[in-house]
Amino acid sequence: MSRNMGSPKPSATGRTARSLVTAYVSAYQVKDVAAYLSLFSKGADYVDYGVQVHKKIRQLKEELRLSFHREEFHLVIHSFFVSTDGRFAALMGSYTDTERSGRAISVPIVSILEFHNGEIIKESLYYDGSNFKRRFFTA
Repeated sequence: MSRNMGSPKPSATGRTARSLVTAYVSAYQVKDVAAYLSLFSKGADYVDYGVQVHKKIRQLKEELRLSFHREEFHLVIHSFFVSTDGRFAALMGSYTDTERSGRAISVPIVSILEFHNGEIIKESLYYDGSNFKRRFFTA
């Protein structure tokens, strides 16, 4: 257990892990893909274990824009915590999208964010994606 019980220090850019998480949640709530992407480093990794995708976040800009604009697409975060060293955050919530039959369904989701120098350097999503269409992420 860490003896330093104070808040993690802000990065050189002034953004703390907590402020990045708050901005991440807000970007999903208002479906603002530009705000979402602005939180990531240029070489950030995106790993979606639900549909088995691992790419650089910038390679997915158009696919993300299309997802964020679909009416049935929602990521709602119910709770989160930031590691004491400020390097990671775990977010728990629900993910809603269209299943293969065409109707919207929701599943529990966990998002793990990794931070460095005031930016998200990796986003890992964990959920059961077996019911969802593979709308994007094709080669």
